[in-house]
Amino acid sequence: MIYLVFAVDLLSTCLIEGAAILLWFRKREFVYYSLLCNLLTNPALNLLLLVATKTLGPVYYAPALIVLEITVVLVEAYVYQMLGNLKTSKALLLSASLNLLSFLFGLMIGLWTP
Repeated sequence: MIYLVFAVDLLSTCLIEGAAILLWFRKREFVYYSLLCNLLTNPALNLLLLVATKTLGPVYYAPALIVLEITVVLVEAYVYQMLGNLKTSKALLLSASLNLLSFLFGLMIGLWTP
């Protein structure tokens, strides 16, 4: 069952961030970069978050999420910088914006589902 949740999380993140980056750059290769970033970071984030909350308890969900999301933003910014030949500031802005967008989307979905 957890695999299905992870798969849905990954798919929705790829769709949301892929659409956003396509609107931002209007270049298909950036959608590919976004897909690569999400394949690298999304499963790792979800797995590490699950392990942290199972090991340390649910009270550590928010702190673990914050640390992991910041790490994801930094890793993805590095990938965007290298693959997209972006300046560090633009790569950080791009990564933070995309991750905030998909995070808020996930939060809205989580609030709407029982």
